[in-house]
Amino acid sequence: MNLSRITVDAAQVLMIAGLLAIGMSARPASALTTESFSVDPASPVIDGNITPDDVLSPGPAVSQQGRDFGLQDDFFGGSFDNLNALSGGADPITRNLKFSVNRVAVGLPGSDVNAQAAPGVEEAQGDVYRNLPSAGSNQLAIDEQLLGLTPGFFGDDLDALELDDLRGSLTYFSTDFFSFAIDPGTILVSDGTGTGTFDVFANPQTMGLDPFDDLDALALSDVFEPGVLNPGIDLALFSLDTFSPSTFTGSGNTYMPGVTGSLSPADILVTDFTGSFSLWEPAANLGLRSDDELNALDTVAEAVPEPLTPVLAGIALLSLLGYQGRRRP
Repeated sequence: MNLSRITVDAAQVLMIAGLLAIGMSARPASALTTESFSVDPASPVIDGNITPDDVLSPGPAVSQQGRDFGLQDDFFGGSFDNLNALSGGADPITRNLKFSVNRVAVGLPGSDVNAQAAPGVEEAQGDVYRNLPSAGSNQLAIDEQLLGLTPGFFGDDLDALELDDLRGSLTYFSTDFFSFAIDPGTILVSDGTGTGTFDVFANPQTMGLDPFDDLDALALSDVFEPGVLNPGIDLALFSLDTFSPSTFTGSGNTYMPGVTGSLSPADILVTDFTGSFSLWEPAANLGLRSDDELNALDTVAEAVPEPLTPVLAGIALLSLLGYQGRRRP
């Protein structure tokens, strides 16, 4: 046995591993995410300091006060808004989705929503899931306890989600049926600087919605003139609350994916704000039942190989092949 050969070959393997590690570590800081979310009014984490209009970070801790957006937060006095859709305005419009569901969602058999909603577990509403497009299912992405939320049917319900860092950016949001702010299908925008004001970014008509529809999940791309609606340029993915008249659960009609009055509250819709919407993903593609409610949404950029990694791997491989060629008699 030639011990020197083993030593040199091992060194080559280590060189490749090291170069691959360098390439994998060369991710830009922008690839990192910071979870922002809100919870519904029935969540036990609501204590007067944390209220349903606040944007929270893991802990949970208040990262943005709802009152800084112009929302009401006297929870125990009965005058409060529920922020139930959230975006930083720079979401890629892709089919790589992260989402949450409400307290009574069941999910399709074999999905992680279904497993988390099973009797004795009953904690689907606090978790974040990713869609599995090829399987028509979903997979647990973030357990609620990693966010500091309480599990269980009477635990916390995550009802708005943004995975990008909201600091220093505009915040886009919507509120529910029972809020004081404005119509529940309206997208609002605020700079959150403490002025306590918001502006209307888009009203229901620009999205083809009924004035009484409740938009309760949002991923928004408003990168051209942020804060200003540009129909035909800006894009949004969204879903509607169970009791919205455009859903079959609110109207009493038969479910028909993408059809006004027969939508599922788990259908994801897309609009360019020119007065209409179309179906982006039906409930079944997300591993959800038509009577489930998807109540929080964000998108994830399409995965691409790190540019440095294949280059370094190629250099390392050529070095190894060159070494092996020189060894041959």
